[in-house]
Amino acid sequence: MAAATLTIKDDEVNAALQRLYDAVGDITPALKNIGEEEADVTRDRFSEEVDPWGRAWAPLNPLYQKTKKGPGILRGQTRDLSTIIWQLASEQSVEIGSSVIYARIHQEGGVIKAKNAAALVFSMGGQTFKRKSVTIPQRQFLGFNDESRARALAIVEDFLDAAYQGG
Repeated sequence: MAAATLTIKDDEVNAALQRLYDAVGDITPALKNIGEEEADVTRDRFSEEVDPWGRAWAPLNPLYQKTKKGPGILRGQTRDLSTIIWQLASEQSVEIGSSVIYARIHQEGGVIKAKNAAALVFSMGGQTFKRKSVTIPQRQFLGFNDESRARALAIVEDFLDAAYQGG
């Protein structure tokens, strides 16, 4: 996946997954459900324009906003960034993230510097700019919050119930 992924080390969820593994031996169905659920919730953050804890993303630069194409913050015409995917990383883990190369800079924020030229050249609001660097604000879309933990635990508990009932 590579561009931006989320790694969760949650003792309560890991303990629940271990109980499920001890009961059935194969936890990949539960991991798939967790992956799909978290991907859905992450996609929703793009329309809500909030981080995993409900804080609004930094607003767009007003000059950029004048000519931006697409429906909102981090959503361009293609909506590639909001195409959140999940995959089984192993028989005991799932990854949620984006394969879009620029996902990480938006997730973490940071400074973009000219690499092979004297300056970055870009247009905003009908004006052309040359800058040695540009700061991109953090607009976190990946994250595991209390609601995520509750969803993951509920999924594991459903699988445990089914296992104990012979389903």
